[in-house]
Amino acid sequence: MPGADIAGNGAVWIGLETTYGTPVDPTASGVGVWCPVISESLAYTEDKYFSPQIRSSAIVSGVASSFYHIAGDIVMEVDPAFIPYFLYASRHTVTKTGASPPYTYKAVPTNVGATYPGGTARGLTIVTVRNGLGFMYSGCVVNQFAFTVENGVLRCTLGMLGLAETDTASNTFTKSWVDPILLGASSHSVYVDTAGLTPTFATPDTTFNGFTFTANYNGTAQNRLTPARSATYIAYGETEATYETELDFTSKAEYNNMKANTLRAIKFESLLSGANFAAATQAFRITAFRTAYSTYEVGLSGIGDLLMARVTGRSLGIAGGDPFAFECKSSTSIT
Repeated sequence: MPGADIAGNGAVWIGLETTYGTPVDPTASGVGVWCPVISESLAYTEDKYFSPQIRSSAIVSGVASSFYHIAGDIVMEVDPAFIPYFLYASRHTVTKTGASPPYTYKAVPTNVGATYPGGTARGLTIVTVRNGLGFMYSGCVVNQFAFTVENGVLRCTLGMLGLAETDTASNTFTKSWVDPILLGASSHSVYVDTAGLTPTFATPDTTFNGFTFTANYNGTAQNRLTPARSATYIAYGETEATYETELDFTSKAEYNNMKANTLRAIKFESLLSGANFAAATQAFRITAFRTAYSTYEVGLSGIGDLLMARVTGRSLGIAGGDPFAFECKSSTSIT
């Protein structure tokens, strides 16, 4: 029996499935990668049935297995070597451009209603190694992305949903790691412009104190009457894309835009090197082409507190284009 262990000895492997919902072998060469994470909480999630039979007793007397699915979060740094895998396994259409590295992966949201095993959806098989023991989850998709800057480094919390858990064939894993690519404090810029299909984003806005962009697809695991207790598919709901930040309060211009429902385009960009996204070797950016302010709050707090505007906004649909896009420049080649 293994002794107590710490999370630092654990590991996470991800592999894109050839057929959605059918797990891929984590020991096979070239199928997937060992992906560094900050934390993970993937879990077998079941609402067990406890029988309420009346048997002259005030306690339940029996239990039966019920439907289950996989759910949990993965928190990781936005490393361009790994983020494209998660873009593919989400409610997006991903296009890959470039004949040689770095490749550019552009993900735009779709209106797909559900992911069916054997269908066109891409999914991940995820193996988490905890205390030397493997837990394998299949049919995993990203239900929510939350990108944020923490201590100057771009991070992402991935809200995952999956279909099933399968025992790994072995608990012997040969792990392989690559050097991390961190998008740190000197990497980031934020731009604000007039809403439209082709905003110019000419000059960075230097008043942003942090930035968080969340894309929630409101997915739910669905179980149907089939010869299996695992989830049958993942159903998607409304796409909600929002951002929040604090701004140095130096002008009422954007406050007045909030009151007038003036629509804005916003771009967050992280470049490892290069003067712009096109020249960068590794990079990530978020562009929301048509957004509305939800709230814009300014108040006097403490006597010595800096005057800040607390701002939230929401991405809207735009005629003839995509409401928002995630783009990643990466040396990783995915087909």
